[in-house]
Amino acid sequence: MVAYREEIDGLRSIAVIPVVLYHAGFTTYFGGGYVGVDIFFVISGYLITSIVYNECETETFSIIHFYERRCRRILPLLFFILFLSSIFAYKYMLPEQLKEFGETLISIMCLGSNVYFWWVDDGYFSRISELNPLVHTWSLAIEEQFYLVFPLLCYLLIKKKIYLMIILVFSAITSLFLCQWGGNLQSTSTTPFQMFSQHSYATFYLATGRIWELLLGAFIAFYSQISHSSKKFSHKSNQLFSLFGLLLILISIVFFNSSNIPLFPNCYTLIPTCGSGLIILFGNKNTFVGYLLSRRPLQWIGLMSYSAYLWHQPLLAFIRLQSGETPQMFCIILVIIVIFPLSALSYLFIERPFRTKEHFSRKQIFCISGLASIIILIIALFLIQTANNRSLIVNDGGDTYLSDLKKYDLGKYIHPAFDVFANKTTFSNRTKTLNRRIVLIGDSFSQDFYNIINEGKHLINYEIRVYYINFRCQIYLGLEDRTKFIEASYRSLCANSNDIRHAVPIIRKADIIILAAYWFGWTAQRLPMTIKLLNLTNQQQIFVIGAKHFGDINLRLYINKSTEFRVKQYQYPNPVIAKHNNFLEETLDKSVFVNMLKLICTGYNQTCPLFTPQGKLISFDGAHLTKYGAIYVGNIIFKNEPLNKLK
Repeated sequence: MVAYREEIDGLRSIAVIPVVLYHAGFTTYFGGGYVGVDIFFVISGYLITSIVYNECETETFSIIHFYERRCRRILPLLFFILFLSSIFAYKYMLPEQLKEFGETLISIMCLGSNVYFWWVDDGYFSRISELNPLVHTWSLAIEEQFYLVFPLLCYLLIKKKIYLMIILVFSAITSLFLCQWGGNLQSTSTTPFQMFSQHSYATFYLATGRIWELLLGAFIAFYSQISHSSKKFSHKSNQLFSLFGLLLILISIVFFNSSNIPLFPNCYTLIPTCGSGLIILFGNKNTFVGYLLSRRPLQWIGLMSYSAYLWHQPLLAFIRLQSGETPQMFCIILVIIVIFPLSALSYLFIERPFRTKEHFSRKQIFCISGLASIIILIIALFLIQTANNRSLIVNDGGDTYLSDLKKYDLGKYIHPAFDVFANKTTFSNRTKTLNRRIVLIGDSFSQDFYNIINEGKHLINYEIRVYYINFRCQIYLGLEDRTKFIEASYRSLCANSNDIRHAVPIIRKADIIILAAYWFGWTAQRLPMTIKLLNLTNQQQIFVIGAKHFGDINLRLYINKSTEFRVKQYQYPNPVIAKHNNFLEETLDKSVFVNMLKLICTGYNQTCPLFTPQGKLISFDGAHLTKYGAIYVGNIIFKNEPLNKLK
């Protein structure tokens, strides 16, 4: 029997509190709050391995009993949260969001939500982490995938420990290497090896880059069971190493902001995980850290940490959905306050009763779990079908608002037309002497600008080529090292093709160069130098397109509203974007710069319209255009200077 350790529950509280605060948006002091999940992995690996090893040694281990315990521990509250979330999703979500929610339910039932989130998350338009109420289940999926294999491996090789350890050590080293390198299993033959190369979000969501964290806890369990380490080390050593472990965790929570640390997980993940391991190994209740973590408040939060973890994301997501993604701080604080009473209730009345055989037998647990799974799958299919039906709704007045949203949600509309030209790196011979070659360079705003050209049939006599540069990387030429301006987690991305230097060959062949991007302050200040260093000829012409913004948009507010109501909706743009546009207007020649906000936002006190005069939505996210928005904006900017020169 594995002895209960109060300090482990205290460590759980140290893990769950930063996670909740980080997801709530308190990133100033909890910039690395996401490391709480890594701490959970180490704790889980330690506890499960301790139980499995002890039972294997005493020959009482049973696979059926193991999965019965997992069902009792994980499923009752998970099913309850899924049921409640489904009700709110049905009521508050837009069609595409509801469809994604239904697909998420199916992936959870298949123990693969982490794979699903990796598959659908492009890291930019999906905004999964804030608006999907179930995105946090990726960590549960990783644990369950791990425990499908690990107990069987221990059971089969417990008598041959050397082989077991070789397999586990090799798996841990391989997983650590994959998470450091990228872990995404993509080919990197066209790019140089980089220690912090992360080509996708695979390492964050997939088990390949996380197994080593669970195994770290497992190795600590093996060591503790074999050597009884708590009796082996001196009190002074226990004090010192447990304090050092706590310090590592606190440093990670406070300083591991995404702007300073490459995409997790990577070698930096060793800091919070090793900190957790040191506390588990050395932080017994006779140490200061053990005493601190054993205090009743932290112990109680630790006991209900699973409840708190499951509750926090749905509550935060639905408050954001209902309030337009940017709820007031008062609402966020209220949600945080509510999370822990709810967690206490669900722990006392859902988690604890299902864990005891006096209330529910093994047969009942398996039957309830199976039935609940079937019901969840039925609900998922119902929600997906409902989403499809809602997206087809056109009311009696011919309003296509909901069906329109299906085309634009999650950025589906922005890039396809632009991408058609992405692999065309040169111009055709037919335009060589016509001075009608255009190269369009930039981020998603350049994709937007191409849609403006395409939908409005502008520049039809020109041959257009495009070059994409991620907005995190920015358009810059100069003597300074631009990586010092780029967030650490995106530096490997920006070290490859996301650099205007790679576009120079096609710029040399173009007659007109258009730079359209979300300009950061540092690039706006250096843009004149960037243009100068392009060394354009007197025959070449350049245009710089300022960023646009229509304010934060809550799409739900305009369902079933009249055209008269919609056309009266105006909002202030993001003041930072307006500031950068004004700076560029003062800095660049008026024949070069296009101040999109000044041309579009002509409402009272420079407010921006949300709908066209025909009542069609201009922007689905406040920054990027719908088809109707592209036509509307294009008709304005191509009738005004300086773009009206292009015929």
